[in-house]
Amino acid sequence: PASSSRGPAQPQRQAEYDNEGRQYNYGQVVVNFINVGINFGKKMKFEKFHWEGVRRCVKHLTDELHMKVIGIIFENWSGLDGMESAREVHGVPEDISRLCESIEETPRCTGAHQRSADDEMTIKCAYRRNCRLLDNDNYRDWLRVLQNQQMRTWFEHSQEKLHMKYYFDSGLGCFETLDGNPEKAAAALFGGGGGGGGGGEGEVGGRAGRKG
Repeated sequence: PASSSRGPAQPQRQAEYDNEGRQYNYGQVVVNFINVGINFGKKMKFEKFHWEGVRRCVKHLTDELHMKVIGIIFENWSGLDGMESAREVHGVPEDISRLCESIEETPRCTGAHQRSADDEMTIKCAYRRNCRLLDNDNYRDWLRVLQNQQMRTWFEHSQEKLHMKYYFDSGLGCFETLDGNPEKAAAALFGGGGGGGGGGEGEVGGRAGRKG
């Protein structure tokens, strides 16, 4: 199955605002397709980016969570598609594109400092929309090196509320979000401490397996 059933949409939450006084848009999410496709490929033993992971992610977000998706992908990207007989596909598959509100292509810039341009673009697209973002990278270094001070301050303030994590069940192949414990998140935000940790590389340019 592509995703597990969650039933009807959740009741709309009370309006919340960022450090600039803008209302959060919890109904929209910027998804780093590179991160999702690579993680699915590794989990399902394809060992490289696979579009099926992106497809299952986007279907879950749109069908189960009723969210609008903005996809982030490197321009001229190619990856595997098809579970039984995987083949190389260039560009975003049409069915995935139709499910998204928009696809934003990251330029292929030269230089080691541009290796994580997709991460930077994910953060910046989420900032402009004041919406959620989905990527299993913890983005710790971006809290330090993001050049735009206004965006960096926003991300420091809003990451706990907006940054979504996920996993793929290797037995079923389904996509699920990791929603966390809201009580512990609130305690951490308002000085209650709480444990840290968590997966993800968290370093700019630190993700292995970028191809395409």
